[in-house]
Amino acid sequence: MTHMRWVDALAPELEYRGLVGERRALLHRVPGNWRDRLPADTWMRLCAASGVRVAFRTNSPIIAIRAEWLSQQTNRANAEIDLYQNGEFYGQLRSQGLGAADGVVYDGPARDRGVELFMPPYGEVRFAGVGVADDARVQPPQPLDGPRLVFYGDSITHGSTTVRPGTTYPARIARALGVDFVNLGVGGSARGEPAMAELTASLRADVIVLAYGVNTFGSSYEEPRAFERTYDTFLAILRWRQPEVPILMVTPLFHTAEFEQTTRGGAKLEEYRRVIREVVYRRQSFGDANLILLEGHGLIGPGQGDLLADHVHPNDAGFAAIADALGAQIQRVLSLTSSAT
Repeated sequence: MTHMRWVDALAPELEYRGLVGERRALLHRVPGNWRDRLPADTWMRLCAASGVRVAFRTNSPIIAIRAEWLSQQTNRANAEIDLYQNGEFYGQLRSQGLGAADGVVYDGPARDRGVELFMPPYGEVRFAGVGVADDARVQPPQPLDGPRLVFYGDSITHGSTTVRPGTTYPARIARALGVDFVNLGVGGSARGEPAMAELTASLRADVIVLAYGVNTFGSSYEEPRAFERTYDTFLAILRWRQPEVPILMVTPLFHTAEFEQTTRGGAKLEEYRRVIREVVYRRQSFGDANLILLEGHGLIGPGQGDLLADHVHPNDAGFAAIADALGAQIQRVLSLTSSAT
């Protein structure tokens, strides 16, 4: 039997990725000083750890994880912690509902490798540490000091209906490109409030992805003309803080009920796509060459309903399709940015 030692959650060998602000064991994506500036439902969603990773290197033949689940915001099966080794999925720690859990997630050859623990998209988690063999090395990971992606969007960005924490489309894209990322997706509450624009703009980013509008439509939160002002204000705040960073704006994906469903005012989803196009084209016409419009129908469109888990959210194949198409666009933008410098 292998004797183990535990590495504390805040040990210097462990690197936290995807957190805004200081490293902390309570894996709210955003520090508490933002709480009073954000709508209550948005803050609640940001308490879930989507996109947060704990990274390190080790040669241990055994790896265990300890964590405490403070809440689970859905009953979906994506409230676990994924273990990736050298970019490949290996194992998972499943919660037992609320409360503390620990378990072995790797038991195999003693070889040096990079480890990344993907935290649950819809779980509020306090990370407690990593268990390794007594004589094993634990070191900081190879630094991710290259480009950084920042995503803001709705439940699709947050990770609703994804199979595992590591299979959200932002996680898939970042792993494929070998870059860092922050996921500010907030299921059910991505309405483009100015405070979320300020939060997004406060982060170092090489590419920002905006993918929202469905929540505004589905809840009748704003009719299209009001949404136009909100969307334009969001971009204005980003540009005030990030005047040159490329911003990819994704119009809403195909929605199998979109031809029948309307807002209380009678608007259809296509009208929200049209608003996004108008805002982008207007800003491009005034010289903003770093705004890139991506049609959501080019990621998942009519005739691709088999890529959806329900009438709006992708299934696993759908998340893979989004990651492939959107990732190729992001790679192109990063390549152009790199060649320009």
